[in-house]
This record gives sequence, C-alpha cells and structure tokens, in this order.
Amino acid sequence: MAEILEFGKKAQDLKSMRDTDLRQKKLEVLRKIFQCTRCVVKCAKCGSQIEAGKKESSRYATPYPFCSNCQEEYEEFQQRAKGEEQGPKYYWHNDQWLEVWRSWLEHQKCLDRYKHSKEFLQLLEEAESLFHT
Repeated sequence: MAEILEFGKKAQDLKSMRDTDLRQKKLEVLRKIFQCTRCVVKCAKCGSQIEAGKKESSRYATPYPFCSNCQEEYEEFQQRAKGEEQGPKYYWHNDQWLEVWRSWLEHQKCLDRYKHSKEFLQLLEEAESLFHT
C-alpha cells in the first residue's frame, strides 16, 4: 500500500513540474511579445535604434515606429501604391521591393489581430493570475 501512495506522490510532483514549465513558457512568450515587439525606441521594420524625441514629419501617418530610412521607404511605398509616384526613387525599389513592403505590412496586421484574439487575451489573463499567486 505504501508503494501505491508513493507512486501517487511522484505523479503529483511530475504534474507540478509540468505545470511550472508551462507557466514559464507562457511567461516567456508574453515577455517576448511585449518587450521585443512594438518597442517605441526601435524601428519596427529594421530594428535599428530610433533617436529619442526625433520625429520625422511625414505626409503619411505611420502605423509603426520607423527610423528615418524606413520612414522614407514607407512614404515612397505609399506614394507608389496610391499611384502618386510612377517610378522608383532608387533603382532597387522595384516590384519585388513593393511586394516586400506589402507583405511586411500584412504580417504586422496579422500580428495585431492575433494579439486581440480571444485565445491570446486568455493567455494574458492566465499570466496575470500567475503574477498574483
């Protein structure tokens, strides 16, 4: 009988270890999402540091923080997408460059939708409860 009780305790200890690992994974996911993405001091496109307080004047409202180089590219992308500018400013801003910008912006929109999904919001609630236990 003692062996059965010992097995039950070992199974409970193993479950507790798995639960702890799962909590740690959830917290790591959240840390990466909140700490690494949408950082206001780094460019959303290239990841370079953005100078504090330096906001480029723009013809187009940008949905994400950009450095001056990516800001310039974003503006050209918007102008060409709207048909306001016919040719590229630089020869390497070809059709594939336009597609890179299109797909990058779509990817960002998908990430935004994911962060507003009920499952992700549930993850946030679970993580918050971990901090309060």
